[in-house]
This record gives sequence, structure tokens and C-alpha cells, in this order.
Amino acid sequence: MKPTNSIKYIIDQIVIAYCQYEKFGDKTFGDNFKKYTAQLMQITGLDRDGALEYAVNFLAGESKVWGVA
Repeated sequence: MKPTNSIKYIIDQIVIAYCQYEKFGDKTFGDNFKKYTAQLMQITGLDRDGALEYAVNFLAGESKVWGVA
């Protein structure tokens, strides 16, 4: 897996976990959010806020490529 693909996968999992937590409120989804956020922090070398901002910017850039934004 290329680094960008693994980052994309982790960001996708963060989004999925967040949405599931918002919808269902299960602790497992909150734990998954923390787990994938920690993985993104490790890969990027950023703190939590920086990693989540990175994820938002990554998704914004990706949506422009796909013509969503």
C-alpha cells in the first residue's frame, strides 16, 4: 500500500467512526475514532488537532478532485 493510500484509508476510517458514533453513540465507535486518529498522528507526526485538521484538508482537496466541492 502506498503511503497516500494508507493515509486515505485511515482518514476514511476516522470519518466512518465519527459518523457511526454520532448516529449510534456506541463506545466502540468512539474508541475506533481515537484509534485511527492516533494512527494518523503517528504517520503525520502531528498532534491530535493537527492530525484532524490534516484530515479535513485532505478530504477538502479530495472532494475538489472529484468535483464534489
